[in-house]
Amino acid sequence: TLSVFEALLLIEYTKLMMMASTNATTLRWVGFILALIGAMTSTSSCLAFVPQPVPSTHCVALSMSSTLFQPTQTSLDKLDNLKLSIKKPRGASISVEYSRLNNELSDGDLKILSMQLRRSAKAAAIWSSDVESIAKLVKEQESARGDFPGPLPVIYSGSLSDADVVKTVVVGGVTAVVADYGASLDEAVTSLLSEVGIIWKVSSLDEMKEAVQSENMGNVILLSKEVLPASIDDDASDDELAESLSNKSVVTIAQIQSMMPANAEIQLGKDLAKLGVSSLVLEQACVGDEEDVKYTSYAIEELNKKSSSSFSMTGLTGSTNGHFGVSSHGGEVKWRRHAE
Repeated sequence: TLSVFEALLLIEYTKLMMMASTNATTLRWVGFILALIGAMTSTSSCLAFVPQPVPSTHCVALSMSSTLFQPTQTSLDKLDNLKLSIKKPRGASISVEYSRLNNELSDGDLKILSMQLRRSAKAAAIWSSDVESIAKLVKEQESARGDFPGPLPVIYSGSLSDADVVKTVVVGGVTAVVADYGASLDEAVTSLLSEVGIIWKVSSLDEMKEAVQSENMGNVILLSKEVLPASIDDDASDDELAESLSNKSVVTIAQIQSMMPANAEIQLGKDLAKLGVSSLVLEQACVGDEEDVKYTSYAIEELNKKSSSSFSMTGLTGSTNGHFGVSSHGGEVKWRRHAE
């Protein structure tokens, strides 16, 4: 049986829930009231006091919102370590994604690839949605602890819907995971996420602003492709994006497709960096073939160059017909992976 005070709190909670989706301040009051109710009851779940017909997943969604999710010190420490790796004083850092696709790498080959991404390609971090590879990548990177260059952060970018999958990557030692901003997640998943850094993926500039205004999000934001322009022009949308990216306390990340026609990812990456994006991720840069390291080294070098990308990559000469990984007379570097 509820006391009068508890009943009044519940009434206020119900009112606030109706407004919470559009008002960040209201969400803070919801969190405060939930904390009071929880302190007066023996149950650990807020669902016990949520009247129907409020869906049971709504409580979990709130627990992952910008105002109620409270990362542990472990989570914040991992996110701080990530920031050190992917935020440069000037320009954008370059990370790479490993996507296994249909290519099966042996554990030994994956270990070599991981080492080469650190030593040869000089990537800032490794992203992957391949659950089976996460722990192996982490283990190899940790073997470089105390060396130079040191370990690269490993980031899991796959689905968070399955608690067993999330547990696998967390136990595997992943530095951070990508979570959709405002997503509804299983309570077991939210508990596991307290042990890793969280990169919040936003689908609009409004979501980005809301996340940044919150005090407990960690300020590492992945911009979805809906937020990013396909090309950089001097239009108003670019100005609005540039204004949103001007906050230097926030680390912003953009994913760009690798091996685009005419090496378009190089200019696009440079333009995004010029707009203020902190870090770039080359999607599917590594898929387990012989071009993984060659392409990654090329792309990172070109993206870091101030000069035009129309020149041959360092150490490679040759031209045109049938040669891959070298510049043609037109300046384009072609890759066997996407050859027709």
